[in-house]
Amino acid sequence: MAKIAIKLYGREYFVSCDPGEESRLQEVAKLVEGRMQKAAERAGTTVTDPHLLVITCLGLADELDDIRQNTDRIVRRDEDIMVAAVDHLRQRVAHIASQVGRA
Repeated sequence: MAKIAIKLYGREYFVSCDPGEESRLQEVAKLVEGRMQKAAERAGTTVTDPHLLVITCLGLADELDDIRQNTDRIVRRDEDIMVAAVDHLRQRVAHIASQVGRA
């Protein structure tokens, strides 16, 4: 396991990750840091660091849930399109087969 330091809202945290994943973890930490900064701007000066982490996590979880729901809708739509396409092809093949039988 690799161990790296990440900084979130002015505090340093040491986090373990798989070897080779250090740069990915740093990028994710930058994303979280940016979200924390935005949440802090909206919340004002009265928010504590733990509260800020909770607000940030809830915002990211909400966004993730929206993405999952949209992905599910897209998958269902694509499945419906594929079923319709297969049905159309089945009908075309049946039509062609009937034409060949008459020739």
